[in-house]
Amino acid sequence: MRHIYLLLLLWAGLVTAQTKQPNVLLILADDLGINALNCYGNKAVETPNIDRLFEQGMHFTNGYANDPTCAPSRASIMTGQLSPRTNIYRVVNRHYTAKNAEEMRQHMRYLPPATAHLYSGNNGLDPKCFNMAKAFKGAEYRTAAFGKWHLGTGTSAMHKVGFDVAIEAKKHYNFSTVPQQDDYDSKVYNADYCTQKGVDFMNACVKNEQPFFLFMPYYLVHGPFDPKPEYVKYFSNKLKGSEYDHEQVIDVIAMIKSLDDSVGELLNNLERMGIADNTIVIFTSDNGHYQVKGNNLFAQPYRGNKGVMWEGGVRIPYIFKWPDHIEPGTKSELPIIHVDLFPTLADMANIQIDENHIIDGISIKSTLLNKETSPERRMPLVWFYTNYSGFNSKTKKFQSKWINVIQDNGYKLLEDIETNSYELYNLSNDPGEKKNIFTKESVIAQRLIEQLEQAKKNTKLPEPAINPEFKR
Repeated sequence: MRHIYLLLLLWAGLVTAQTKQPNVLLILADDLGINALNCYGNKAVETPNIDRLFEQGMHFTNGYANDPTCAPSRASIMTGQLSPRTNIYRVVNRHYTAKNAEEMRQHMRYLPPATAHLYSGNNGLDPKCFNMAKAFKGAEYRTAAFGKWHLGTGTSAMHKVGFDVAIEAKKHYNFSTVPQQDDYDSKVYNADYCTQKGVDFMNACVKNEQPFFLFMPYYLVHGPFDPKPEYVKYFSNKLKGSEYDHEQVIDVIAMIKSLDDSVGELLNNLERMGIADNTIVIFTSDNGHYQVKGNNLFAQPYRGNKGVMWEGGVRIPYIFKWPDHIEPGTKSELPIIHVDLFPTLADMANIQIDENHIIDGISIKSTLLNKETSPERRMPLVWFYTNYSGFNSKTKKFQSKWINVIQDNGYKLLEDIETNSYELYNLSNDPGEKKNIFTKESVIAQRLIEQLEQAKKNTKLPEPAINPEFKR
């Protein structure tokens, strides 16, 4: 009888372990390109902790941001929705705020859709909007976020949209916090501070036996270039005489090292607390890498950088880890984009998304759990990039302008609203986007144009408005 009792106890423990809600740790880097990690091929950088995560989980080779700039992508991550639904199209209206804004507008045939103003109170992400934090909180998770928000202030601030605990931190040294904190000084590094907050939060949740959703949106490796001096010295000596031997490049590599340190501390804490096996870990970035002194070392081998809709502006790393569920050391060629994160995590954690909340992404749970072998998506990827910036008075050209994009089965169509023209690339054999095959592949082009037009209607993207200041 005693043996039967022991067996029942073991069975009960097994059932509890199998049905226990998984914790979720979502780590978001800032401006980290596809070629900015050692595990993704850049041997000049040192990222041993992210490399360990890479080896322990599944990484994606066709990972995308929902926008080549910060705020629209972060809104898509939080909501699973495209920009027309979040009303966050741009970080700022540079055609009104830039020094040459008047000249810019004189060369803009159309005005882009109005966007939420992220720097004035009670704007940005709608606090009433259903989002990832609210979904996990509704499933009795403890929720927290520490780091860069960039989705609004006032009622749109990070601590007002669904997190139980949230602290926004801007810059690297001498950083500011919202709500204002008094437990640090100017010598503390932002990433170290946020990491410790994340560790403390996880430990409190374990102590109280609460599942958690922890969002860690680091300010690294966004400017200003403010790395730790000891890392600058180390990499300056190591990379002397190489193609990376430039002050700004060294600064970026040193900042990547600090990012990796923070990721390592989070992963180590999961082990220390004995919850690593029951925690889903995701690592990704908000958009492609910025130019570093005129080159794209951290976006190679792709064309372009942050702020443009070529691959270098939107290609980013994605790594998922969940012991005993995601096979270690695996990779997927499935295209994945930010709007997929919300439905995927909800699916993996078995939590409900409000039935009235539209989701533009798909769950890739079956791919992560190795239950789907086909690398094909069930729907195309879509971008609406409406940012006018970088106008050159001599060439009369914009670095960035309104570009709508659709990608399906390896074919990528770009629609230039200003010139009413298109580009088409076959990324399967032309990942560098060097050969425009729009006229050559007219059947494919027409199909993608029709799909793009349907996506505009589905999301209610505003029609381009004629700019009254435009001068031919």
